[in-house]
Amino acid sequence: MLRTLPLPEASAFAWVDLVDPTAAEMEEVGARYGLHPAVLRDFLNQPHLPKFERLPGQQLLILRAYDEVAKRGDTIQAMTRRLVVLMMEGVLITVHRREQPFFVAVAARVAAGAAIRPEHLALALCAGAVKSFDEPLKESEDKLDHIEAALFSRKVPHLGIKQVYGLKRRCAVIKRTLARITAALGPMKDQARDDQGLLADVVEEADRLHTWADELLESATHLMNLEINLASQRTNEVMRVLTIFSAFFLPLTFIAGVYGMNFKRMPELEHRFGYPLVVAVMVLTAAGIWVWFRRKGWLR
Repeated sequence: MLRTLPLPEASAFAWVDLVDPTAAEMEEVGARYGLHPAVLRDFLNQPHLPKFERLPGQQLLILRAYDEVAKRGDTIQAMTRRLVVLMMEGVLITVHRREQPFFVAVAARVAAGAAIRPEHLALALCAGAVKSFDEPLKESEDKLDHIEAALFSRKVPHLGIKQVYGLKRRCAVIKRTLARITAALGPMKDQARDDQGLLADVVEEADRLHTWADELLESATHLMNLEINLASQRTNEVMRVLTIFSAFFLPLTFIAGVYGMNFKRMPELEHRFGYPLVVAVMVLTAAGIWVWFRRKGWLR
């Protein structure tokens, strides 16, 4: 869809927006504004990561924003959507696959404001794209806190470690995306007029969210290790109990096995107090094992 978005009066440029454009629409825009062939390829190439390129008379910025519509997956292609911003004389062109709430909010805010320059509009879109990662990071932090609390209360399900791994992958994707956006904004310092400090604010916000994502990534890694250690501890606890039971019953089973062989000539087999004597030996053996384990501290 090809459209022209409204701008405040006295703005000295036009804002052309393409939503999920077809090849024919891209050719029309390219012919109308004399776009570089490399720009057209970038417009149609979906897997692009954030970057900044300066071409003759044109400045191309490719961003990645969190997909606030889909909200699924744990890869950069599933979690984010590409936003291409092309600045040239008299026009700013944006290309994206689908409408996103942050884009609509920026368009409404720009249309209701004062006159704006192309670089200011581009920075406003950058700020919206960066800010879109705030909500998924907050959501990931809440989920990690919930899983951590469940682990220590022994109420965590077996899928807990899978959930943590999924959150870890999402945080890693957000961290890498923000790092690429920050790297792409670096060359703009020498190209765009930033007399209002907008670029510095965007870079600062991206750095804040990048640090937050790094902390959550580290927390998810520690939480995975904690879940594995707790599972190992629970297994060791079960094995300890089974070992104690085996230690108690092994000598008793041996005694019962010896006197169950049914040989005719066995010591005390026909003795009047043979049975009570064997039972007493079993009880004393179990008591001796219990005292020994108690002194060793193995029953605590």
